[in-house]
Amino acid sequence: MVTNMKQIKVKLKESPYPIFIGENLKKEISGYLKDSKLGNFAVIISSKKIHSLYKGFISTLTGKIPNIVISVADGEAAKSKKWLFKIINEIMAIDTWNKKIFLVCFGGGTIGDLGGFAASIYKRGLPYIQIPTTLLSQIDSSIGGKTAIDLEKAKNVLGSFYQPKAVFIDSTFLKTLPLKEIRQGMAEAIKYGVIADKNLFDFIDANHCRLMKLESNPLKRLIFSCVKIKARIVEKDELENRGIRTVLNYGHTLAHALETASKYKKIPHGSAVSVGMAYAGRLSCYLGKCSEGEAVRVEKVLKSFGLPWNTAFDASKIFKALVYDKKFISGKIRMVILYKIGKVEVLSGISPEVIKKTLALFTKTQH
Repeated sequence: MVTNMKQIKVKLKESPYPIFIGENLKKEISGYLKDSKLGNFAVIISSKKIHSLYKGFISTLTGKIPNIVISVADGEAAKSKKWLFKIINEIMAIDTWNKKIFLVCFGGGTIGDLGGFAASIYKRGLPYIQIPTTLLSQIDSSIGGKTAIDLEKAKNVLGSFYQPKAVFIDSTFLKTLPLKEIRQGMAEAIKYGVIADKNLFDFIDANHCRLMKLESNPLKRLIFSCVKIKARIVEKDELENRGIRTVLNYGHTLAHALETASKYKKIPHGSAVSVGMAYAGRLSCYLGKCSEGEAVRVEKVLKSFGLPWNTAFDASKIFKALVYDKKFISGKIRMVILYKIGKVEVLSGISPEVIKKTLALFTKTQH
């Protein structure tokens, strides 16, 4: 079984699972697949870029368990009906009475979202594991069981809650990432500090140079801290029906609207979240919930990582995209609001007029 790694257990009533954090975990992953008996045939979902980078790793990952590899498009383009049904059709083509199929999602956040969603709907559920390869997916999207694809009008609008059997976070994969991808992950890391842990936020602020250089010790601390925060929040509110898990969406309301309006091409997810956090801070100030100093400090840290804290957008167009967001419930606008670094709350009943006005003010004052 898996040894020599840090382990965080996600303690869910129906579907608990372990998250393993370490370096060079191929042997441990292969051992887990052999011992856990998830199935006797593996379908490995990856992107074209990741497959080309780790072809040798992937080819021997499942050991003696036979497998097929399905390579999908890189980036957000993979989260589409086209690629979802390509996966489903390829699984159907190899599915026979004597096969017990399981999925391995090997790649960034889009691979986990797409592969996890395919696993959740094929024959009402196949077991799957996550092997995230980007910083953003390692600290955020691979944990918690949110799976989804995008439709033209809205991001993540077609999805399910479906937990993996295990998550393996191997920080050595980050060494092949370009600097811009590390920045995308740092946006989510900063979010964790903002919503739940001022000490983590201060650590990120004080160590931005070391983190961008991927120095081992600060990177391990960052990953472990973020994963632990998310695991504990998910345990309290797995299906996001108690309002607790919603705090993880800080900055994501505007972020998803920006991504949708740009047709998922012009602004990466982490950059969109960065702008979304800046807007959420300014909205919180407008509503009298936090001081301007708190919002400005968040913006300062975003800037220190080279993340955008503003971007040009059409406020009316963005508002239209917002109405499809999952956080707009029964005609009431619900958003995560900043009180102070380390503390946020979900605020319901924000008027559409306030959102329209603050969006217009935000885009106007940033340029």
